[in-house]
Amino acid sequence: MSQFALAMPPAEAIDRVLRRVQSYVEHETPSGHEPGLIALAERLEHELTAAGATVERHEAPGRGRNLVAHVAGHEADARPLVVLGHIDTVHPIGTLAQRPFTVTGDRATGPGIYDMKCGVALVVEALTLLREQQQAPRRPIAFLVTCDEEVGSHSSRSLIEQYARMAGAVLVPEPSLPDGGVKTARKGVATYRLRVTGHAGHAGLDPGVTVSAIAELIDQCQAVSALARHELGTTVNIGLIGGGIATNVVAGEAWAGIDVRLAVPEEGERVHAALLALQPIRAGAAVQVVRSESRPPLVRTPAVATLYERARAIAAELGVDLSEGGSGGGSDGSLAAFWGAPTLDGLGARGGGAHAASEHVLVADLPFRLTLLHALLARL
Repeated sequence: MSQFALAMPPAEAIDRVLRRVQSYVEHETPSGHEPGLIALAERLEHELTAAGATVERHEAPGRGRNLVAHVAGHEADARPLVVLGHIDTVHPIGTLAQRPFTVTGDRATGPGIYDMKCGVALVVEALTLLREQQQAPRRPIAFLVTCDEEVGSHSSRSLIEQYARMAGAVLVPEPSLPDGGVKTARKGVATYRLRVTGHAGHAGLDPGVTVSAIAELIDQCQAVSALARHELGTTVNIGLIGGGIATNVVAGEAWAGIDVRLAVPEEGERVHAALLALQPIRAGAAVQVVRSESRPPLVRTPAVATLYERARAIAAELGVDLSEGGSGGGSDGSLAAFWGAPTLDGLGARGGGAHAASEHVLVADLPFRLTLLHALLARL
């Protein structure tokens, strides 16, 4: 095991984190905006190379570019420590002009800063500090920087699976819990599109031959909502709905977007089977259900608990009692955990406002976050 003295980072390291975060935020990178995502990936490749990493490019046409940065460890044959981060955001081009990067008091704000560009900047800085201090980590490190996490990790899922299968542990610098704690559990997420077709016609002239897709959809949505099992942590939300072309036309088509969250893997199987088994209620109607995204839950296994205790012990050396908890949101950590890798999520910035105009990180918390990540990369 490499010798590593735990100490808060120098002030210039925090200044560099903020400069990195500003530069990342000022690259607008909404999911699917290939030019912006490639531009930021190129910047990160340069910074990671300077930090001593060997960087692989994995092109994702139409989506951007995924990177894997490799750093050698003292124990070359040890299972690698895998770090997962993403650079895509939910904020459309033009958001930066409305909400530019700003530091006011203890808050740094800007689109994507909290989820999760600050987390990526902290990892890059932690690797930079290891390089400057001539400290090699104990294990080899593989840092995956992906470009489509916010829309389902379609281009990066196979990479995540590949590295999760070989990982000794997985660290995810997604935002922390509100109190600064880490995430040892996450709900799984699945999204579906329910499409109903009927028989369109004049609302006043063809009552005997028309079949309303909207009326059918309303009844189907009641059946969908009934699939929730709140006592087991399973929620079902119909978040989008549409259909029809005019008030005086019986709708021939209608659709709904469905979000399912689950804490228990078996619940995902139950809900999926029930959705695919939906049958039309009205003669002449047809129902189709298509799943567009699926992430399993991150379950707090004994291996996850052990990894958390390692992080908690490091935090205690810094005088911090690091809490743990769960989250209803999904992340790539869930994909890694599905393949059996001990996974600790929520190691990134403390702040709030994920996906919202109020998105921010707390500057005063950055020294602790950086020190914790720095020590985990060196010691695990």
